[in-house]
Amino acid sequence: MLTRYDTAPINSLSVDSQTGFLHAKNVPIARVGVFPYLKADGSLTMEAKLPDELLADSTVESANSKPVTDEHPNEAVTTNNTKKYMKGFTADNAHVDGDKLKVDMTITDSDLISEIQKGKQELSIGFQTDIAPVKGTYKGMAYDSVQRNIQINHVAVVRRGRAGHSVRLTGDSAEMVIDDKGEKQEMDYKVVHLSDGSDITVASNDVSKVTKLDADNSEKAKQVADIKAQIKALQAKLDKLQGTADANKADADKAQAKADSAEKELSDYKKKFNADALDDAVAKRMDLINEVKPFVGDSFDFKGKSERDMKIEAIKSVNDSIDFENKSDDYVDAYFDSLEDNHKPSSVVGFQDSVTKTDSAEKETFDRYHMADMIEKQMNGGNN
Repeated sequence: MLTRYDTAPINSLSVDSQTGFLHAKNVPIARVGVFPYLKADGSLTMEAKLPDELLADSTVESANSKPVTDEHPNEAVTTNNTKKYMKGFTADNAHVDGDKLKVDMTITDSDLISEIQKGKQELSIGFQTDIAPVKGTYKGMAYDSVQRNIQINHVAVVRRGRAGHSVRLTGDSAEMVIDDKGEKQEMDYKVVHLSDGSDITVASNDVSKVTKLDADNSEKAKQVADIKAQIKALQAKLDKLQGTADANKADADKAQAKADSAEKELSDYKKKFNADALDDAVAKRMDLINEVKPFVGDSFDFKGKSERDMKIEAIKSVNDSIDFENKSDDYVDAYFDSLEDNHKPSSVVGFQDSVTKTDSAEKETFDRYHMADMIEKQMNGGNN
């Protein structure tokens, strides 16, 4: 079952009859999640807004009484430029609601009010943050670093917001990226409800792959359950045979022999079908797929591919001149590890001691083909 990040419209927009100002109540301006950012060198990095950071008291407080702008300015909003950028302001009631940060706001600019009434209703925060190079995953989405000490500078009304349609004046879930032709494309993120009852967030293009993998894992889980049932039956058989041996001295040797045989069979089953080992193997493969995917792209079919196959495909995506026919697994592993170490995304620090970011996907885009070309040139240069 698939679930979208949709939300019901917030029916709380009102116009002040005296001033004409537009008031919006309980507006979500940011949400927890993992988001892409384009770095100065053209590479993409995934940064996490985790609950402990975005929903911290200091971050929530920073959303109070802040300027509202029409799109993001190219600088922080201060007293020196409010006449140029400020089109309204947030109230002083910022608060947490689930995984979102919400606040009331008032729009005072007639042009922006007109745009909002015509449908321009998505929001994006402009903020300062420290970037911690800590890798991890949040609800199934892998990230390269964590945004910490988030301090909101302004809230922009934009055409398309990084936090998705659920962060808007009236309510759905998408971002914009620029494709290799320079055209805007919508990139949906969807929530996949897994068979174990948990939810993970993935790009829409990956939904079929994730659901297929989940189905495979579910089938393996059923096999494990069947094997455990067989083990339980064998254990009961062993207990019964052991009891018979104790109760009937005349047949003790014969019963003990059968018990020993059953115990060996039980041990063999446990070794062959160790559930923990199977879980570890599945988790290891999922981790490797996440490591390889940035190199081979979303369209790559991982089905039936061994660990060696996947690593070779990742290496050849940046340098296809290497012949692995007679290379050992250790050679492939070492080359792949080196590939990862040499091409991990790194943080970019700016705007004094912290980074001023704008959550607008119209400003932060990623071209996979351009990134792969740069990586290949760097690899070829390193080997020479």
